[in-house]
Amino acid sequence: MIKQLFAIVIVASVFIQNVAAQTDSSAFSSVIASYLDLKNALIKDNGDSARAAAKVLFNAISKVPMEKLSAGHHKVWMQHHEKLSYDAEHIKQTDELEHQREHFAKLSLNMYKMLKGLNMNTINLYYQFCPMANDGKGAYWLSEDEKIRNPYFGKRMMTCGSAKDTLKVTGNR
Repeated sequence: MIKQLFAIVIVASVFIQNVAAQTDSSAFSSVIASYLDLKNALIKDNGDSARAAAKVLFNAISKVPMEKLSAGHHKVWMQHHEKLSYDAEHIKQTDELEHQREHFAKLSLNMYKMLKGLNMNTINLYYQFCPMANDGKGAYWLSEDEKIRNPYFGKRMMTCGSAKDTLKVTGNR
């Protein structure tokens, strides 16, 4: 009887962990998707589309159910969500590309740190860098594509940059 009860507790624990991991994964999927939409709008030099994508991103960030996150994911989220919201807010308030790109650089750095800390990617993401962006200080971005398509210079210098890291799909989903 004790062995059966113990087995039931183990199965229930694994089930709860799997549900929590799925909740965490789905909560961040829309954040990642809207970030990538924003990046792609900047690649096309489209301030209006970038502003619209930033609105979607801002809403996705605000809808992450913090109370349902696992303890580890909650800690990582708490370290980054205000910074992500701040930059998404600024991008959604303007269609001026240079101002959007300035905030996108900060947004990208925090997205990378957050996703690296969560370690639960459902797609491979490439952390890319352009040394000429950000007034020559350089800037990073995340891409779903290994091919360089620069969101900081768009059509002017589409292929400026290189991949610096890959956040691979993990089994921790």
